[in-house]
Amino acid sequence: MVDLARRLTPDLDVRVGTMLALDAADNAWAGIVALYSIIHLEATNVAVAIGEFFRVLCADGLALISFHAGDEVRHVDELLGQTVSLDFRFHRPADMVTWLEAAGFDVVVSLERRAYEPFEVGTQRAYVIARKPATA
Repeated sequence: MVDLARRLTPDLDVRVGTMLALDAADNAWAGIVALYSIIHLEATNVAVAIGEFFRVLCADGLALISFHAGDEVRHVDELLGQTVSLDFRFHRPADMVTWLEAAGFDVVVSLERRAYEPFEVGTQRAYVIARKPATA
């Protein structure tokens, strides 16, 4: 995917990295969109990632985080016809709000929705938008 993105958009800076140690300067980004990426982190590492989000966002920067809501771990050995070994970690929306606020974010909105079955896996979905305060 990264190679394809680099070929299709050569002027875009595409990198491989980790949410636990973002390769960006403090206050460098205006926004972060983390769609279903947090689901690959254990709860103990979610707070680390959120701390990194806070560090790299500029004042008034926004973070959108989506995830499967709950407190379970689902393991799959096959996905889209490929052999894999993946754990999908669900997180409680209230915990996500707590982690964001503890990092210094102001939570703007937190909402949940049901899956669009049969097109999505039948899980509850959560979305949280948080803003880094202007005075941070």
